[in-house]
Amino acid sequence: MTPVATPIALRAITWDAALAETLSRAAADVHPPSVLARRRPDRAAPAAAAVRVHSVHRRAVNLRVGDELVALVSAALYDAPSTVRVPVEDWTALAVRQGDPASIGPDGFRIETVHGPIAVLTSSATAWAPSEICLCALSGAQLLRAEERIAAIPVPPPQSAFGIAAATLLAARVSALEDALRQRDPSAVTAAAARLLGLGEGLTPSGDDVLTGLAFVSAHRGTRLHGALASLAAALDDEEERTTLLSVATLRHALEARAQQGLHDLIRAVRDGDGERIGDAALRVARIGHTSGTDMLSGVRLALRTEAALRSASTPLPATASSGIVPKEHA
Repeated sequence: MTPVATPIALRAITWDAALAETLSRAAADVHPPSVLARRRPDRAAPAAAAVRVHSVHRRAVNLRVGDELVALVSAALYDAPSTVRVPVEDWTALAVRQGDPASIGPDGFRIETVHGPIAVLTSSATAWAPSEICLCALSGAQLLRAEERIAAIPVPPPQSAFGIAAATLLAARVSALEDALRQRDPSAVTAAAARLLGLGEGLTPSGDDVLTGLAFVSAHRGTRLHGALASLAAALDDEEERTTLLSVATLRHALEARAQQGLHDLIRAVRDGDGERIGDAALRVARIGHTSGTDMLSGVRLALRTEAALRSASTPLPATASSGIVPKEHA
């Protein structure tokens, strides 16, 4: 007789409130069973709810759900878009492997490992929903003071010869993007942003991380840079195959003003003009990955100094029929 597997149950601590739609959609589509239900090893999960393990790290497991990613992360990490924080110190110790089948139920997520199923229950988790922040009241001088405070955060050196070469190219391409933003040229912004996609090492290359920081700040209410979002999104739509699925997902969230909680804390401190909080939040962001955090901060700094320049200009970024840009002032 084929044994029936009983899953290990993990109760999520916090989770992105937007994921409730993912679970409810799965339940509506195929009426999946609870993720705690006993299932025979030879019985497949409902097709519409099936997912796979995309990647496994010590403190995170990424599940691929169609063209999207859901991250199950250690409680030590930040809340973030499409993220569930779980009391697991080391996912590799649970024998989770890339490609493991998984499924979604009305009460959470389930992964089928070689040692048996793992269920992540979301029903008692605290919902994470970052509050909206408006940067409309800040002067150009305040933006530049915040940029200067963030610039004081140390930047780790590249780890390889490729990283050194990429860093030189990154600086030149970031400069070109800044010029395009200041010139208020939508097509040039799209072209310059596209040249940054996939540039650098890692699951989220440096160029993508810079774009994430830029897009995140630009997406907030009250910015002249809000008008550049369509150009940045066009670059991602046209060239997303240049980079990783994780980067694409992160960038799409940033374009909607959604990012890791540390970045939300940073922008709130910028809004409040609190230099000490700006420094503390920037330090926390800088600890993300080896260079991901500092590269995101580079994108935030790019946004702040460009926003200051645009506020000193007489007109916002113009709308064009081809770019689809609609400046905030004209929306």
